[in-house]
Amino acid sequence: MNLIETLAIGAGLSMDAFAVSIALGTTEKSRFMLNRMLLTAFFFGAFQAFMPALGWFGGSLCGEAVHAYGRYIAFGLLALIGGKMIVDSIRESSSEKKEDNTEKRFGLIMLTGLAFATSIDALLVGVSYACLGRENIFADVLLIGCTTFLISLGGCIAGRKFGDIFGSKCEIAGGSVLILIGFKILFFG
Repeated sequence: MNLIETLAIGAGLSMDAFAVSIALGTTEKSRFMLNRMLLTAFFFGAFQAFMPALGWFGGSLCGEAVHAYGRYIAFGLLALIGGKMIVDSIRESSSEKKEDNTEKRFGLIMLTGLAFATSIDALLVGVSYACLGRENIFADVLLIGCTTFLISLGGCIAGRKFGDIFGSKCEIAGGSVLILIGFKILFFG
């Protein structure tokens, strides 16, 4: 596999992470400082790199199970987190404790769930590498991870800018995007 093909795979795999990064940026707004953006981009990049490696190691043994159930797991996680974002936004708009509720939203557990849910398709890419008989995928997974990191960081920055402009409506839109990504994964793979 050549460099351009691997970059294309990395860019394609990172689109869900990009959309979620935008949603996180709109949710966190001014609290989404550079350290949180870098952490978010790192999680998405690391998961997008780790999952193909895991799929490659597992090969065809776990390929059937991931193919059968992976989309349901990804849908459930994205729908749950997206729904929570929408409910929190509605509660905040009717409450004066806006700052207290939003501060608790960003966390490692949520970030891990989002990174995992958006990287299920990368696991299948790794399984396909194993099916193709690829013996060394280190350069591929490193490039996929770096591509996702950069694209996710761009999404975080864009989301923060739009979050400041449009306010809590972006949070509802961000939660809706997560749910729609979940449906896309569920019905279209």
